[in-house]
Amino acid sequence: MLKDKVIATLGATGGIGSAIQKHLHRQGAKAIAIGRSAQKLEALKAHSSGQCIVDLLKPADWEVNLKDLPPLDGFVLCSGVLDVLPFRAAPVGTLAQSLEVNVNAPAMLLRHLLRAGKIKPGASIVFIGSIAGIRGAIGHSAYTTSKAALLGLMHTLALELAGEKIRVNVVSPGLVEAGMFTAVRATMTETEYASYIKSYPLGLGQGEDIAGPVAFLLSSDARWITGHNLVVDGGVTVT
Repeated sequence: MLKDKVIATLGATGGIGSAIQKHLHRQGAKAIAIGRSAQKLEALKAHSSGQCIVDLLKPADWEVNLKDLPPLDGFVLCSGVLDVLPFRAAPVGTLAQSLEVNVNAPAMLLRHLLRAGKIKPGASIVFIGSIAGIRGAIGHSAYTTSKAALLGLMHTLALELAGEKIRVNVVSPGLVEAGMFTAVRATMTETEYASYIKSYPLGLGQGEDIAGPVAFLLSSDARWITGHNLVVDGGVTVT
């Protein structure tokens, strides 16, 4: 269903982003990797039909760096940062930084692409959220706030872009053994980690477990789905 579809992944060099990039490439999409590290993008060359170096925090460079990006049938936004600290211990600026990297900058980049005509009518946009945005998590005040904000943004964009048949959805993963897993794992003792794993009825996920649902939302099989938050979490939010 994705064969020859032009799909870009922002944050393609991260744990979940690289799994999505590779999955889309295997599905026959013309998968374009977007990231800020030329070295990491080079490592994805075999799984890419094109690459763009973009620093989310340098919007003045976007027009030049993205001018050769072809019009997109799909756009996945999965860049982000995670700081694990109790709210009282978080330095001033932690919340603002998380909102900037996880919400504001990706939103403004998407706005840039929409204004430049880089998102085709009928395209699909998928944000990577988190179950933290719907249930909270100790030590994740900045992260949960940013991921909850993504849901509000997605709901509004789904309505605003519906006239062009552009669909906008969020995939909210539980903890997967990729990307930010190391940062979360480092905050737990062995006992706490064992207990945490047991809270997932299907066990912890892998990047590929997120890539499949993302590919579905990008495909024509999901043509009547917009404004939806697809939770992919091994059943942990049921417990």
